[in-house]
Amino acid sequence: MNDLLNPAGAELRLSDSERDAAAIALRYAADEGRLPADELADRVGRAMRAKTRGDLAPLFADLPGVRVKSADDQPPPSRRTGGVLVALSPFVALALFFVTGATLGYPYAWLWFLLIPVTAIIVYGGRARRAG
Repeated sequence: MNDLLNPAGAELRLSDSERDAAAIALRYAADEGRLPADELADRVGRAMRAKTRGDLAPLFADLPGVRVKSADDQPPPSRRTGGVLVALSPFVALALFFVTGATLGYPYAWLWFLLIPVTAIIVYGGRARRAG
């Protein structure tokens, strides 16, 4: 585990997501009753202004058992949700086809089937640009 509070990496610069992870860890400590609201606000502000991992260590020195994970330890955004949306889109299109076809007529009800490729484009279309 790549802990942001590990002294071995104290000189490494922080990313925005690592600052956010530190702020979340501080909020959890406040939720447990370890930090009052005014001290929480001060520490979160200092965490958001921190430049290196070593700048975070004093913010957590008196909080027992707090671990702040780096962005490398966070699971990647789930591709499963997109896959589920694409897999369900034909069934949704079919249901909408029959519902609108029965109520409004079938001449234009087939347009619901365009949801299938549109869903795939929305879910998977941006990935090629980000990867390249």
